[in-house]
Formats: sequence, C-alpha cells, structure tokens
Amino acid sequence: MLTYLVGTKTAIGRHKRNIQDACHLTDGRRANRAFTDLIDAGLVVNSGEGIFDLTQNGITMAQKLEKDNATPQSVTNITNNIEKIDGNSTVSVVGVDILTTPPSYKHMVEASKPATGKLTSSRSRTHVAKEESDIERTLDQTPSSLPSFKEHPLRNGLPEVRSSKGVKQGRNTSIRYMLAIDTQKDALPIPVVSGDTLGRSKKATIMLRQDEFISNRHCRFEVLRDKATHRPTLFVEDLSSRNGTYVDDLEVLDGKMQLYHGSRLQVGNTVLIVVEIPY
Repeated sequence: MLTYLVGTKTAIGRHKRNIQDACHLTDGRRANRAFTDLIDAGLVVNSGEGIFDLTQNGITMAQKLEKDNATPQSVTNITNNIEKIDGNSTVSVVGVDILTTPPSYKHMVEASKPATGKLTSSRSRTHVAKEESDIERTLDQTPSSLPSFKEHPLRNGLPEVRSSKGVKQGRNTSIRYMLAIDTQKDALPIPVVSGDTLGRSKKATIMLRQDEFISNRHCRFEVLRDKATHRPTLFVEDLSSRNGTYVDDLEVLDGKMQLYHGSRLQVGNTVLIVVEIPY
C-alpha cells in the first residue's frame, strides 16, 4: 500500500476504494485494519472524503521498501515498535502485516492449466458413461429441476421491466452477485439481479422487514456491463431513504455507486457484504 501511494499522483488514485482495488484488499475488515495500522504507525493520514496521503515518515518508508525489494511483486511485513509512556510504565505497541504490492499468481495459473483439452484413453467418454450407468438410482421420481433463486425467503419475485410496447414483463437473467448478511453468519446470502429494489415494503423485490431503520423503498440495484472489461458490474442507488445508504462508510448521495466483491453495504442497521460469483 505504501509503495502504491508513493507512486500515485492524483487524489482520486488515493481514494480508499482505489487503494483497496490496487492492493487487492477485497476483505473489508482486512482493509480497514491495514488503514488503521498505517495511521497508528504514523505512515498514512486520513485527509477526509475517503482520501489517504502519506506522511513524511510514510514517504521515507515507501522509498526504502522500493529500494529494498528485489522484485516489484512482493509482500512485505513491517513491524513497528512504538513505545508509549504511561506514568512510570512503558507499553510497547506492535503493528503487524502491513500489505504492500500484492504478489503475482499468473505463474500458478499457467502451471495449473492442462496440456490438452482431450480426455486420456483411460478416462474416455465411454468409460465415464459406464461408470455413471453403474450408479444406483435412489429415487423412482426426481424433481424436474433444482430450486430457483426466486424461491429465496427474502425475495419477492423479479423486478419488472417494460418492453418497447409498454407491456410489463419479468427479467430473465443469471445471478452474478449476492448479498451476505454480516451480522448473521448463518443467514442465506441474497441473490441480486438488475432492477432489484431493497426495502421493508412488500413491493420491494428484496424485503428486509426485520430492520425498522430501513425505508419501505430504500435502494435500487443495477447490473451494467463494463465497457472496458465486458464484465457485469453491480451499482447501488439510494431512493431518498430516511437513514441513507452507505458503501464502505461512504454515503451514496447523487447517482449510482459501484459495488465490488467484498464491499460493505449498510442500509439502516443492517450490513451486507457483496459477493461476486466468478463465472
């Protein structure tokens, strides 16, 4: 993180979200811990509005790291021994595991690729089919299909869209994002599709009625395809809710704010963790 900041010239590049993306800090708690450790160590200062800047000590440390690192892709653990005088006693505070530039996993991915896409002779399609035919059927009649995400207990159908003729019709889309409830670890993650509205109203497609601080129509989600990467990207928009919508402690004010894998979305007293399905 230090080496990234020292090479960043623009304020937007020093925004918390861009720092997390550059350093691959997808875990919100781990990212917050890293920022806290750097601030406590006197290496980084919070300049407000989500912007973080290096202190003079931080610049010196970053330059030293760049000089000491044999390769640019490395992880450096910095242990800062800071002594605090409290009366007649001395307390030692130790900071650990401050992440700099993340390692490259490209060579690991390349090594894991098979040499050919064909089955070997010992695992031919005929052999696999024979193995499957040897499996004993345990039911005389099986369900026609697996349950759909529409049957999730916190979902209320699909958002409606209008065709060119003005007729309402349901959406038919695959699930690329889910919302995990942070405060209740055993709760089912909630599938999200484009056009979903979250709120306490029965008209919302995602109903969180257990939180009295959530508005009837609190926020709306949109899944848009990124022009550069062509990947589906999730956005959230606040619907003039009473208590606001927050992404990683930043309030969603005008327009849409992008959600990333690991983003913390707060609505009312409920915190949801964004999970991207990688397929």
